[in-house]
Amino acid sequence: MLKFDKNTIPYHITNLVFYIFTLVVIGLIYVYVFYPPLSDIATQDFFASFGLRESGGLLFFLLLLITPLLVLYGAIYHLFRIITFNKTNRTVSQ
Repeated sequence: MLKFDKNTIPYHITNLVFYIFTLVVIGLIYVYVFYPPLSDIATQDFFASFGLRESGGLLFFLLLLITPLLVLYGAIYHLFRIITFNKTNRTVSQ
């Protein structure tokens, strides 16, 4: 990525673009790689015999769900920082 001083507008814009691009790539990977096998095995028989092996797989997919949420949080954070850049409620007396 480009080198900018931290907490500047170009810094937040490049990070926002990076997070949005990463979110799109993660979404495409999920749709075309993870969803087809999940839709094949997620039947009533899968949940009828829920054991230690299935709970390990569930933990793995829980981590796969948390990752894009953290990337989304990063994108929202940088968008918020762009919108509120140099906007303070300070008065002249402060």
